[in-house]
Amino acid sequence: MQQRIPIIHEASFELTAHPLSLIKELISTELFEVKNQLFLNELHQLTSSKAKKNKLDGVHMDLQQAMSVFYIQSTFFKGLLIHFQSTQESSKKVIGAHYVQREKDVFYSPLTPLTRKQSKWILNNVKWKKRSVLPRQLIVHQKLNGQLIEGSLQWTQHELQYVTQGQKTNQTLILSPRSFHYSNQFPNKVLSSIPKQFSLRCLLNSLDRISLNYDGGKLTEDEQFPFAPSFEVLLEYKNPGSMESALKTAQSIFDTLEWKEEGVRMGSQEIFFKRTSPKTLYICSDKQVFCPTGTPNITRCQTGFLCKGDLGRLTSIKNIGWAGLVLDMIPAFRASKELFDGTKEVRSSNYGMEITFKPEKNVLHELLKTMVVFGQE
Repeated sequence: MQQRIPIIHEASFELTAHPLSLIKELISTELFEVKNQLFLNELHQLTSSKAKKNKLDGVHMDLQQAMSVFYIQSTFFKGLLIHFQSTQESSKKVIGAHYVQREKDVFYSPLTPLTRKQSKWILNNVKWKKRSVLPRQLIVHQKLNGQLIEGSLQWTQHELQYVTQGQKTNQTLILSPRSFHYSNQFPNKVLSSIPKQFSLRCLLNSLDRISLNYDGGKLTEDEQFPFAPSFEVLLEYKNPGSMESALKTAQSIFDTLEWKEEGVRMGSQEIFFKRTSPKTLYICSDKQVFCPTGTPNITRCQTGFLCKGDLGRLTSIKNIGWAGLVLDMIPAFRASKELFDGTKEVRSSNYGMEITFKPEKNVLHELLKTMVVFGQE
């Protein structure tokens, strides 16, 4: 079914779905397949709050039309924005405390009120496109390195697939995959989202590409470095000067540590690093595990993008003890760990990624659980 989808270029990402088919599948999954009564009770409590407020002044959604969710970070508006079509058309622009409506199009800010300037900015910056939205599908628009990329999330009971535009051949050297592997061009927006107080942020300045193998980590008793990750990473910079500048900055920030020609001790770990080319720096947490010969294991990737392995390694923490109770109190960590532990494998192709869940897991239920926990943070 062809749907009219809004596009806001300032949005970091946008998800679009057909609400009626999604609601039907959610109800069917929760009531007849998963039958998790505790989770159903939690959903009931979330939707039956005594402190209900009518933020939409009686505006009702047309469930036959597409619904879109945006995350926007601009000077005019920051946060979550939802678009849907109303069952009733307005002959003139209507501005409410949390929404603005023009004709049948409604833009709703669920978390913060909309000012008149923000309402005007939204209506002036939205563009429209026609797109078919299938059952079991979310249309994804995201901005990567200044470009708006379209893809789609599709799922079956045990598989989640992200399909995007075919990638051009871009042969590059990457680390040979192990544990959880990720290789790609380094997204510019990642650097801006990392707090400047994060000491190792300096290594990411002027970074062009990254190739990473990650195998979890462990907690230590060292106050300066309480977490010891198990990893190896290949950092490719835009030019040799950028690489040398990043390394010298790191040595300056951690000037109390003992630096060697190809190593530095950081807490309980002896970090090994090596310049593998004039603009490529290799770093690993344990030379004997990842690089016993002193030369990293490198292979060639045809597309420049590769993601594969065990997602559970991303939230795997050993020697956790009492600290595990503290971590489980953090909704984002708990939700991510439950989601990743329920997966079996992630793998990428020229057209996107595919995540396989364990046989006892249901994709839609796991995604809904994660969204609910993140929403409670």
